[in-house]
Amino acid sequence: MTPTLPTFAAPTDTERATLSVILNDTGLRATTPRINVLHFLNIADVPVTAEAVSRCVDLPLSTAYRTLTALEVTHLAGVTFARGDVTRWFRFTPDTPQHCPACGQSFYGEYA
Repeated sequence: MTPTLPTFAAPTDTERATLSVILNDTGLRATTPRINVLHFLNIADVPVTAEAVSRCVDLPLSTAYRTLTALEVTHLAGVTFARGDVTRWFRFTPDTPQHCPACGQSFYGEYA
């Protein structure tokens, strides 16, 4: 079974407030792109490319890359490399196993 990307819907007011606190607690300003990308990573079951984030969240690709990098640097997102050095990001949560729900493969190491 191949996981599919979720359809993006903007976060609710409650989700937006929670995501804003998470971003502010790491020293990041809670901008709309950061809130939306973090929300998308929260609902995606699998690591996603910057291109997928750009397309699903409706952001310029450069904004998607900058936002994902900021989330990675502050440990809100993890990064993995797929075949062919394709970079994919996922929501990093320290107390949750980081693996694909479809195949059980760890997000760390080369991810198929």
